[in-house]
Amino acid sequence: MRIAIFADTFLPQINGVVRSVVTTANALAKRGHDVAIFTVNAEKISKKNRVKELNDRVQVYPFSSFALPTYKELQVRIPTFIPSFYEVYRFNPDLIHSHTTFGIGWEAVMAANFLNIPLIGTHHGFLAEFLKHVKLDYKMMKPLARRYLSFYYNRCDAVISPSEALVKELLQYKFRRPVHVISNPIDLKYFSIDKTKESLRKKFRLNEPTIIHFGRLSYEKSTDLVLKAFAEILNSGIDARLIIIGDGPERGKLETFSKKLNIEKSVEFTGTLRDNDLTERIAAGDFFVSASTIETQGLVFLEAMALGLPVIGVNAGGVPEYVDNGKNGLIVEPGNVKAIAEAMKKFIDNPELRASFGRQAKESVKKYDAEIIVRKIEEVYRGLLKTKNN
Repeated sequence: MRIAIFADTFLPQINGVVRSVVTTANALAKRGHDVAIFTVNAEKISKKNRVKELNDRVQVYPFSSFALPTYKELQVRIPTFIPSFYEVYRFNPDLIHSHTTFGIGWEAVMAANFLNIPLIGTHHGFLAEFLKHVKLDYKMMKPLARRYLSFYYNRCDAVISPSEALVKELLQYKFRRPVHVISNPIDLKYFSIDKTKESLRKKFRLNEPTIIHFGRLSYEKSTDLVLKAFAEILNSGIDARLIIIGDGPERGKLETFSKKLNIEKSVEFTGTLRDNDLTERIAAGDFFVSASTIETQGLVFLEAMALGLPVIGVNAGGVPEYVDNGKNGLIVEPGNVKAIAEAMKKFIDNPELRASFGRQAKESVKKYDAEIIVRKIEEVYRGLLKTKNN
C-alpha cells in the first residue's frame, strides 16, 4: 500500500503524537509499504537524525507554517490545499491517515475527497484541555471544541482511538463514523536496554530512591502537583530524588516552583533527551509518576513500563485502561497531592513491591509492540480499501 500520513507536529519535536506517527510510519515501511508524511515546516531533520529516526522508505513533505505566539512549540498551518494536493497527487496514495484536526487535517480531508480514496483519522487527545494555550475561555469553548472534533471526524471514513474514554467523549457530540480502539504503537526495541539498574544508578550517581517524570512540560500535564507531592515526601523525612525529563513552556515556572518549595537540591531538570540518553535515564529510576488528567493513553506510561518501571497515575482519561491498579502500578484520585505522595511513599518503602510491579509492567506492554499494533492498523486500511473498491 501507499500511505499518506498528515500531522501538524513532527520531528525534531518530541511528544506523544510525534512518537506515534514516527513509530507507525517506520513499522509500515518495514512491512513493505510506501509511506509519506505531510507535515508542518519543522526544523529540517539532519541526515544523522533521519537515519536514526526514520526508515529510508518514509518520505517527508514539510509545508509552510508558523508558531503560535502563546505557544512557540506549536506550529500552525493555514490550509491552502493546492500545494499539498499537488504533492499528494504525485505520491499517489491508496489512502490517507490524518493525525490532526487542524489546518493540515483539513488538507487531508480535501485531498481524500479529490482523489476519492479512504480517509482514516486518529483521535489523539482531549482538545478542550489545551485551550489555555490560545487564551480561550475553557467553560465556554469546551463543548464547542468537542463538537468541532466530532464534526471533523465525521468527515473521515473511519476513526482510530487509543482509548475508550476518547470514544465516549466523541459519541456525546453526534459522532457517527466506524471507530476502532487501537493502542498507539510502542517500539519495544527502542525502549529496552542491556545494562543493569545498578550500573545505571552508578553512572548517574543515584544513591537514593529515584522518581522519574518525563514528557512535555506544559500546564495541562499537572507537573506542579508532582512537585508538591515530592515536597511532602521530603518534608516527612524521606530521602529521595526526582528527575524531570523533557521540556516545554512551563519548564521555567516549574524550576522556580521547585525553589519556592525548597526542594531544588533534590530535583533535576534534564531538558530534552533522546535515544540512549533517554532510555538509560528512565531505566535508572525506581518508578514513574504523572499527575496528568488529559492522557488519552499516555505513551510515557507505556514507555516507562517497557523499561521495567512501575507507574503512578491518576484515575482520569485513558490511564486506567492501561495501568492495572495494584499489579503494574497505582492509580490515585486526580488532583489529590496527598494521595500521590502516599503512592510515592508506598513504592519508596517497598523495594520488593517495586520490583514485582516492575516485572509485571514490562510484561504487560508487550501487546502494544509496534509490529502487533501496526498489523491491526493494516486491517483497518484493508477493510476500507475493500469497501471503497466494491
